Amino acid sequence: MARHPSSVIGKACTESNNQCGRSLCPPSPTRTVMDAKQARELVKSEWDTLVGLTVDLVRAPTENRIPHGDEARGQKVLADFFAGCAVEIDTFRPDQVPGITDHPDWWQGRNYTDRPNLVVTRRATSPGGRSLVFNGHMDTVTRAPLPWQSGDPFSGTVRDGKLFGRGSYDMKAGLAACAMVIKIIAEKGIETGGDILLQSVVDEENAGANGTLAAILKGHVGALAIIPEPTNLKICPQTRGGQVFELIAEGTGGVAYGGETIRNPISTLSEAIVLLGRYEADINTRPHPGLFATERHPRDLVFSKLMAGDTPGGNIGIPVEARGEFFIQTLPGMTEAELHGELRAALAPVLSNATAPLRLEPTSRYLSGADTSSENAGVVALLEALEAVTGERQRAAGATFGGDGYLFNKWTSTPSVHLGPQGGNAHGPDEFVELESLEALTATLLLHAANWSS
Repeated sequence: MARHPSSVIGKACTESNNQCGRSLCPPSPTRTVMDAKQARELVKSEWDTLVGLTVDLVRAPTENRIPHGDEARGQKVLADFFAGCAVEIDTFRPDQVPGITDHPDWWQGRNYTDRPNLVVTRRATSPGGRSLVFNGHMDTVTRAPLPWQSGDPFSGTVRDGKLFGRGSYDMKAGLAACAMVIKIIAEKGIETGGDILLQSVVDEENAGANGTLAAILKGHVGALAIIPEPTNLKICPQTRGGQVFELIAEGTGGVAYGGETIRNPISTLSEAIVLLGRYEADINTRPHPGLFATERHPRDLVFSKLMAGDTPGGNIGIPVEARGEFFIQTLPGMTEAELHGELRAALAPVLSNATAPLRLEPTSRYLSGADTSSENAGVVALLEALEAVTGERQRAAGATFGGDGYLFNKWTSTPSVHLGPQGGNAHGPDEFVELESLEALTATLLLHAANWSS
């Protein structure tokens, strides 16, 4: 088949109104076309740079230690990566975006000293197309739990096709992939009809979300947002949501040597945990919406902390208080009020017991589930790009986690979709990302960016 003279990567037809005389010309405005082979070859040519950036990001600890965080060192690595590149860089503290502290989705109590957001923008070279936003978080959970068998949590060790380190999988490899896409587009002179942006935000972990909210309120949006959270190369237009809660049981303390009536808060808390276990089993037998309809157990309830009594070696006796912290997942469409109603109904036998007081208190913001249609044009195009790169049939799926994606759906006209690398042990010891999947991810994002933006 004859080829259009503009079939070179990123080159649009130079004839106005489709007057170049070739029947293969698409209607004006023309669309930049890149195929999967070209995308993979471009990524392979920059492979050492891509892996090196991922290693450098992992070796820059960016732990989120509420209310503080260490993201600045990672943002510097990213800014240095773009030195001399034809992009614009905007750095700003989330709490200094005008009006943000009065926004209904602003979460109070975080300290943003030395915690800048960083937004990289490659401007359109042939304006008139669609802008694309990459969104990723620079912060990680802390290095705990320890020990790590693979080495230091921030070593960035590469072994057997895997890159180890805190944040490697969640989600610095994804950030590196997006950065590499923008750099390839800028340095190879690939024409785009829309801007390509990378939001590298702070404070996503532990239901933060203020960083993404700040980037949105500063106007860094587009026609589609891709979030490279670790999805194991599954395209996820819907995610779970959820919230963190604390149970506080009150006791009387001491021992009943004098015949006193002693109220043991550990017993109350234990009863509450049993009730929540039954609640978790029940809610997972109900019908589930959207992409979660066929999942057997889409809503996890996980206890992360239990606290009662003195430190080891302390006094013998009943404690005055027992506490438990848990996270409960929700699905798209569920409101915070509905979740609270479910939990209070499940805990009614202990919450209503005046002789053994128990309180249920939310300790994080409510994360709604992100909810973009699988038929959205951007999602369909991304599925096609991933299929072209991997050679495997692709279907949209529901993400196993919650995150910042819902903010795009809630406060902008920008639909969000998640696609990230394969790996394992997120938030645990020996976190790793599989490098082969990083190559496929980067090629997919590059292919999609080149074609979507035009």
